[in-house]
Amino acid sequence: MSKNMNAYGFGDPGEQKEMIPFEKREISKPEPNGRQLLVEVKAVGLNPTDVMTWKMKKTDDESFTVLGRDVSGVVVEIGEATELFEIGDEVFYPGTSNVQGAQADFHLIDERMVAKKPTNLDFAEAAALPLTALTAYETFFDQLQIPKNAEKPATLLIVGAAGGVGSIATQIALNNGIEVIGTASRDESRQQLKSLGVKKIIDHSKPYGEQLNELGYDAVPYVFLAANADDNIKEVSKIVSPRGHVCSILPLSQPLPKTFFGKSISFSYELMYTRSVYQTADWIRQHEYLDDLRQQVEAGNVKTTINHRYEEMNGKTLSEAYKQLMTGHTTGKIVLEHKN
Repeated sequence: MSKNMNAYGFGDPGEQKEMIPFEKREISKPEPNGRQLLVEVKAVGLNPTDVMTWKMKKTDDESFTVLGRDVSGVVVEIGEATELFEIGDEVFYPGTSNVQGAQADFHLIDERMVAKKPTNLDFAEAAALPLTALTAYETFFDQLQIPKNAEKPATLLIVGAAGGVGSIATQIALNNGIEVIGTASRDESRQQLKSLGVKKIIDHSKPYGEQLNELGYDAVPYVFLAANADDNIKEVSKIVSPRGHVCSILPLSQPLPKTFFGKSISFSYELMYTRSVYQTADWIRQHEYLDDLRQQVEAGNVKTTINHRYEEMNGKTLSEAYKQLMTGHTTGKIVLEHKN
Protein backbone atom coordinates (compact mmCIF):
# COMPACT_ATOMS: atom_id res chain seq x y z
CA MET A 1 0.00 0.00 0.00
CA SER A 2 1.31 3.47 -0.93
CA LYS A 3 2.77 5.62 1.82
CA ASN A 4 1.15 8.71 0.31
CA MET A 5 -2.43 9.85 -0.31
CA ASN A 6 -4.32 12.65 -1.99
CA ALA A 7 -5.90 15.39 0.10
CA TYR A 8 -7.87 18.57 -0.62
CA GLY A 9 -6.90 21.56 1.47
CA PHE A 10 -5.32 24.98 1.44
CA GLY A 11 -2.11 26.68 2.49
CA ASP A 12 -2.42 30.45 2.53
CA PRO A 13 -6.08 31.06 3.53
CA GLY A 14 -6.28 34.02 1.15
CA GLU A 15 -8.19 37.20 1.86
CA GLN A 16 -11.07 35.18 3.33
CA LYS A 17 -13.74 37.09 1.46
CA GLU A 18 -15.35 34.68 -0.94
CA MET A 19 -14.20 31.07 -0.97
CA ILE A 20 -11.66 28.69 0.56
CA PRO A 21 -8.80 28.25 -1.98
CA PHE A 22 -8.87 24.44 -2.18
CA GLU A 23 -6.10 22.55 -3.96
CA LYS A 24 -5.25 18.86 -4.36
CA ARG A 25 -1.94 17.68 -2.91
CA GLU A 26 -0.18 14.38 -2.36
CA ILE A 27 0.73 14.10 1.32
CA SER A 28 1.98 11.39 3.66
CA LYS A 29 -0.60 8.82 4.69
CA PRO A 30 -0.88 8.66 8.50
CA GLU A 31 -0.17 5.46 10.43
CA PRO A 32 -2.36 4.34 13.36
CA ASN A 33 -1.01 3.57 16.81
CA GLY A 34 -2.56 2.97 20.21
CA ARG A 35 -6.35 3.04 19.83
CA GLN A 36 -6.31 4.78 16.46
CA LEU A 37 -7.97 3.58 13.27
CA LEU A 38 -6.94 4.38 9.71
CA VAL A 39 -10.13 4.76 7.70
CA GLU A 40 -10.48 4.79 3.93
CA VAL A 41 -12.76 7.78 3.43
CA LYS A 42 -15.99 7.15 1.51
CA ALA A 43 -17.95 10.32 2.34
CA VAL A 44 -17.48 13.59 4.22
CA GLY A 45 -20.13 15.93 5.63
CA LEU A 46 -19.60 19.68 5.88
CA ASN A 47 -20.01 21.73 9.04
CA PRO A 48 -19.86 25.44 9.93
CA THR A 49 -16.83 24.64 12.10
CA ASP A 50 -14.90 23.87 8.91
CA VAL A 51 -15.55 27.42 7.72
CA MET A 52 -14.47 28.78 11.11
CA THR A 53 -11.16 26.88 10.82
CA TRP A 54 -10.53 28.64 7.52
CA LYS A 55 -11.48 32.07 8.85
CA MET A 56 -9.34 31.69 11.97
CA LYS A 57 -6.21 30.65 10.08
CA LYS A 58 -3.62 33.42 10.00
CA THR A 59 -2.83 34.83 6.57
CA ASP A 60 0.90 34.16 7.01
CA ASP A 61 0.31 30.48 7.90
CA GLU A 62 1.14 28.48 4.77
CA SER A 63 0.84 25.01 6.35
CA PHE A 64 -1.49 22.69 4.44
CA THR A 65 -4.88 22.58 6.18
CA VAL A 66 -7.32 19.76 5.41
CA LEU A 67 -10.95 20.23 6.51
CA GLY A 68 -13.76 17.70 7.00
CA ARG A 69 -15.11 16.53 10.37
CA ASP A 70 -18.00 14.21 9.56
CA VAL A 71 -16.85 10.94 8.10
CA SER A 72 -17.89 7.49 6.97
CA GLY A 73 -15.61 4.85 5.52
CA VAL A 74 -13.89 1.50 5.95
CA VAL A 75 -11.23 0.58 8.52
CA VAL A 76 -8.05 -0.45 6.68
CA GLU A 77 -5.48 -0.42 9.50
CA ILE A 78 -5.69 -0.48 13.32
CA GLY A 79 -3.42 0.50 16.19
CA GLU A 80 -1.95 -2.08 18.54
CA ALA A 81 -4.33 -1.19 21.41
CA THR A 82 -7.56 -1.20 19.40
CA GLU A 83 -10.43 -2.91 21.25
CA LEU A 84 -13.63 -2.11 19.38
CA PHE A 85 -12.99 -2.52 15.64
CA GLU A 86 -11.39 -4.75 13.04
CA ILE A 87 -10.06 -4.22 9.55
CA GLY A 88 -12.97 -4.16 7.11
CA ASP A 89 -15.51 -2.60 9.49
CA GLU A 90 -17.68 0.11 7.97
CA VAL A 91 -17.74 3.04 10.39
CA PHE A 92 -18.99 6.58 10.89
CA TYR A 93 -17.79 9.30 13.23
CA PRO A 94 -17.03 13.01 13.65
CA GLY A 95 -13.48 14.24 13.39
CA THR A 96 -12.03 16.59 15.93
CA SER A 97 -10.38 19.98 15.95
CA ASN A 98 -6.89 18.77 16.87
CA VAL A 99 -6.39 16.22 14.07
CA GLN A 100 -6.16 16.57 10.30
CA GLY A 101 -9.51 16.65 8.50
CA ALA A 102 -10.99 13.94 6.30
CA GLN A 103 -11.18 15.59 2.86
CA ALA A 104 -8.59 13.04 1.77
CA ASP A 105 -8.19 9.40 0.74
CA PHE A 106 -7.58 8.24 4.33
CA HIS A 107 -8.25 9.59 7.81
CA LEU A 108 -6.81 8.82 11.25
CA ILE A 109 -9.19 8.75 14.24
CA ASP A 110 -9.33 7.38 17.79
CA GLU A 111 -11.81 4.51 18.16
CA ARG A 112 -13.39 6.07 21.26
CA MET A 113 -15.34 8.45 19.02
CA VAL A 114 -16.27 5.92 16.32
CA ALA A 115 -19.18 3.50 15.80
CA LYS A 116 -20.11 0.99 13.14
CA LYS A 117 -22.09 2.53 10.30
CA PRO A 118 -25.85 1.86 10.29
CA THR A 119 -26.42 -1.02 7.89
CA ASN A 120 -29.47 0.62 6.32
CA LEU A 121 -27.62 3.80 5.28
CA ASP A 122 -25.12 4.31 2.49
CA PHE A 123 -21.85 6.09 3.26
CA ALA A 124 -23.10 9.55 2.30
CA GLU A 125 -26.27 9.21 4.37
CA ALA A 126 -24.22 8.08 7.37
CA ALA A 127 -21.68 10.91 7.06
CA ALA A 128 -24.47 13.45 7.59
CA LEU A 129 -25.08 12.33 11.18
CA PRO A 130 -22.16 11.98 13.62
CA LEU A 131 -21.08 15.49 14.64
CA THR A 132 -24.55 16.94 14.97
CA ALA A 133 -25.91 13.83 16.67
CA LEU A 134 -23.12 13.74 19.24
CA THR A 135 -23.70 17.43 19.92
CA ALA A 136 -27.35 16.68 20.60
CA TYR A 137 -26.67 13.66 22.84
CA GLU A 138 -24.13 15.57 24.91
CA THR A 139 -26.38 18.63 25.17
CA PHE A 140 -29.42 16.69 26.35
CA PHE A 141 -27.87 14.15 28.69
CA ASP A 142 -24.54 15.65 29.83
CA GLN A 143 -25.18 19.40 29.87
CA LEU A 144 -28.94 19.84 30.37
CA GLN A 145 -29.24 16.45 32.15
CA ILE A 146 -32.74 15.83 30.82
CA PRO A 147 -34.26 12.60 32.18
CA LYS A 148 -34.69 9.90 29.53
CA ASN A 149 -38.21 8.53 28.98
CA ALA A 150 -39.50 10.09 32.21
CA GLU A 151 -43.04 9.31 33.38
CA LYS A 152 -43.87 12.98 32.77
CA PRO A 153 -42.06 14.09 29.57
CA ALA A 154 -39.64 16.98 29.93
CA THR A 155 -40.37 19.99 27.72
CA LEU A 156 -37.51 21.23 25.57
CA LEU A 157 -37.37 24.30 23.32
CA ILE A 158 -34.90 23.92 20.44
CA VAL A 159 -33.94 27.23 18.85
CA GLY A 160 -33.00 26.65 15.20
CA ALA A 161 -34.61 23.23 15.17
CA ALA A 162 -34.51 22.78 11.38
CA GLY A 163 -30.77 23.41 10.98
CA GLY A 164 -27.95 20.91 10.75
CA VAL A 165 -27.79 20.29 14.51
CA GLY A 166 -31.47 20.97 15.18
CA SER A 167 -32.82 18.50 12.62
CA ILE A 168 -31.07 15.55 14.25
CA ALA A 169 -31.53 16.90 17.78
CA THR A 170 -35.31 16.96 17.38
CA GLN A 171 -35.35 13.29 16.39
CA ILE A 172 -33.08 12.19 19.25
CA ALA A 173 -35.16 14.16 21.74
CA LEU A 174 -38.46 12.72 20.52
CA ASN A 175 -37.03 9.18 20.58
CA ASN A 176 -36.09 9.66 24.23
CA GLY A 177 -39.55 10.74 25.33
CA ILE A 178 -38.82 14.47 25.37
CA GLU A 179 -41.58 16.91 24.39
CA VAL A 180 -40.12 19.21 21.73
CA ILE A 181 -41.05 22.76 20.78
CA GLY A 182 -39.07 23.82 17.72
CA THR A 183 -38.38 27.26 16.33
CA ALA A 184 -38.35 28.07 12.62
CA SER A 185 -38.79 31.35 10.76
CA ARG A 186 -39.23 30.11 7.16
CA ASP A 187 -41.97 27.99 5.63
CA GLU A 188 -39.37 25.53 4.33
CA SER A 189 -37.97 25.12 7.82
CA ARG A 190 -41.41 24.65 9.35
CA GLN A 191 -42.22 21.92 6.84
CA GLN A 192 -38.89 20.27 7.65
CA LEU A 193 -39.80 20.16 11.35
CA LYS A 194 -43.25 18.76 10.68
CA SER A 195 -41.72 15.98 8.58
CA LEU A 196 -39.53 15.07 11.56
CA GLY A 197 -42.52 14.77 13.88
CA VAL A 198 -42.40 18.16 15.62
CA LYS A 199 -45.98 19.27 16.29
CA LYS A 200 -45.31 22.50 18.20
CA ILE A 201 -43.45 25.24 16.32
CA ILE A 202 -42.85 28.93 17.00
CA ASP A 203 -41.13 31.65 14.96
CA HIS A 204 -37.85 32.77 16.53
CA SER A 205 -37.94 36.05 14.59
CA LYS A 206 -40.89 37.13 16.77
CA PRO A 207 -41.32 37.43 20.57
CA TYR A 208 -41.50 33.95 22.14
CA GLY A 209 -43.86 34.54 25.07
CA GLU A 210 -47.16 35.08 23.28
CA GLN A 211 -46.49 32.22 20.85
CA LEU A 212 -45.78 29.83 23.71
CA ASN A 213 -48.90 31.01 25.54
CA GLU A 214 -50.93 30.09 22.47
CA LEU A 215 -49.45 26.60 22.67
CA GLY A 216 -50.38 26.37 26.35
CA TYR A 217 -47.02 27.15 28.00
CA ASP A 218 -46.11 29.90 30.43
CA ALA A 219 -42.44 28.83 30.52
CA VAL A 220 -40.19 25.91 29.52
CA PRO A 221 -37.61 24.21 31.77
CA TYR A 222 -35.03 23.29 29.11
CA VAL A 223 -33.73 25.33 26.17
CA PHE A 224 -31.21 24.28 23.53
CA LEU A 225 -29.72 27.20 21.57
CA ALA A 226 -28.73 25.36 18.38
CA ALA A 227 -28.35 28.58 16.37
CA ASN A 228 -27.98 32.35 16.69
CA ALA A 229 -27.34 32.44 20.43
CA ASP A 230 -26.77 36.20 20.60
CA ASP A 231 -29.97 36.97 18.67
CA ASN A 232 -32.14 34.76 20.85
CA ILE A 233 -30.75 34.84 24.38
CA LYS A 234 -32.95 37.75 25.56
CA GLU A 235 -36.16 36.06 24.43
CA VAL A 236 -34.97 32.82 26.01
CA SER A 237 -34.37 34.59 29.31
CA LYS A 238 -38.02 35.67 29.37
CA ILE A 239 -39.55 32.22 28.84
CA VAL A 240 -37.20 29.79 30.61
CA SER A 241 -38.60 28.48 33.91
CA PRO A 242 -37.11 29.52 37.25
CA ARG A 243 -34.24 27.11 38.03
CA GLY A 244 -34.38 26.04 34.39
CA HIS A 245 -31.49 25.04 32.14
CA VAL A 246 -30.11 26.57 28.94
CA CYS A 247 -27.32 25.22 26.73
CA SER A 248 -25.72 26.89 23.71
CA ILE A 249 -23.43 25.48 21.01
CA LEU A 250 -22.20 28.98 20.14
CA PRO A 251 -20.31 31.43 22.37
CA LEU A 252 -22.15 34.55 23.45
CA SER A 253 -20.50 37.88 22.65
CA GLN A 254 -22.37 39.70 25.45
CA PRO A 255 -22.95 38.90 29.15
CA LEU A 256 -25.99 36.82 30.04
CA PRO A 257 -29.19 38.81 30.71
CA LYS A 258 -29.63 39.60 34.41
CA THR A 259 -32.84 37.55 34.34
CA PHE A 260 -30.62 34.46 34.45
CA PHE A 261 -29.43 35.48 37.91
CA GLY A 262 -32.89 36.36 39.20
CA LYS A 263 -34.31 33.02 38.06
CA SER A 264 -31.23 30.96 39.10
CA ILE A 265 -30.93 29.66 35.54
CA SER A 266 -28.18 27.13 34.82
CA PHE A 267 -26.30 28.03 31.63
CA SER A 268 -23.77 25.80 29.90
CA TYR A 269 -21.89 25.47 26.62
CA GLU A 270 -21.62 22.34 24.51
CA LEU A 271 -18.61 21.66 22.30
CA MET A 272 -18.41 18.17 20.89
CA TYR A 273 -14.62 18.46 20.52
CA THR A 274 -13.93 18.88 24.25
CA ARG A 275 -13.72 15.18 25.08
CA SER A 276 -11.34 14.41 22.21
CA VAL A 277 -9.12 17.49 22.56
CA TYR A 278 -8.63 16.94 26.29
CA GLN A 279 -8.93 13.13 26.12
CA THR A 280 -11.25 13.12 29.11
CA ALA A 281 -11.73 10.03 31.24
CA ASP A 282 -15.24 9.56 29.84
CA TRP A 283 -14.26 9.90 26.17
CA ILE A 284 -15.68 6.44 25.45
CA ARG A 285 -19.16 7.91 25.97
CA GLN A 286 -18.94 9.34 22.45
CA HIS A 287 -18.64 5.81 21.06
CA GLU A 288 -21.58 4.76 23.22
CA TYR A 289 -23.76 7.63 22.03
CA LEU A 290 -22.91 6.93 18.39
CA ASP A 291 -23.67 3.24 18.83
CA ASP A 292 -27.05 4.16 20.32
CA LEU A 293 -27.61 6.37 17.27
CA ARG A 294 -26.72 3.44 14.99
CA GLN A 295 -29.33 1.29 16.69
CA GLN A 296 -31.95 4.05 16.45
CA VAL A 297 -31.26 4.48 12.73
CA GLU A 298 -31.41 0.74 12.04
CA ALA A 299 -34.72 0.56 13.93
CA GLY A 300 -36.13 3.28 11.68
CA ASN A 301 -36.44 5.82 14.50
CA VAL A 302 -33.95 8.35 13.12
CA LYS A 303 -33.69 9.61 9.54
CA THR A 304 -30.48 10.78 7.95
CA THR A 305 -30.35 14.56 7.72
CA ILE A 306 -28.57 14.60 4.36
CA ASN A 307 -30.18 17.13 2.04
CA HIS A 308 -27.48 17.92 -0.52
CA ARG A 309 -25.24 15.22 -2.02
CA TYR A 310 -22.21 15.66 -4.28
CA GLU A 311 -21.23 12.38 -5.94
CA GLU A 312 -17.55 13.23 -6.24
CA MET A 313 -14.99 15.14 -4.18
CA ASN A 314 -12.74 17.50 -6.10
CA GLY A 315 -11.77 21.16 -6.06
CA LYS A 316 -14.85 22.23 -8.00
CA THR A 317 -17.42 20.31 -5.95
CA LEU A 318 -15.77 21.36 -2.68
CA SER A 319 -16.02 25.03 -3.69
CA GLU A 320 -19.67 24.59 -4.69
CA ALA A 321 -20.51 22.75 -1.48
CA TYR A 322 -18.82 25.30 0.79
CA LYS A 323 -20.42 28.19 -1.09
CA GLN A 324 -23.77 26.56 -0.37
CA LEU A 325 -22.87 26.01 3.30
CA MET A 326 -21.73 29.61 3.74
CA THR A 327 -25.11 31.02 2.72
CA GLY A 328 -26.30 30.03 6.20
CA HIS A 329 -29.69 28.99 4.81
CA THR A 330 -29.29 25.26 4.25
CA THR A 331 -31.59 22.70 5.84
CA GLY A 332 -30.09 19.36 6.71
CA LYS A 333 -26.52 18.43 5.81
CA ILE A 334 -24.25 18.75 2.77
CA VAL A 335 -22.19 15.64 1.99
CA LEU A 336 -19.51 14.83 -0.58
CA GLU A 337 -18.88 11.23 -1.63
CA HIS A 338 -15.28 10.18 -2.24
CA LYS A 339 -14.22 7.48 -4.69
CA ASN A 340 -10.47 7.08 -4.32
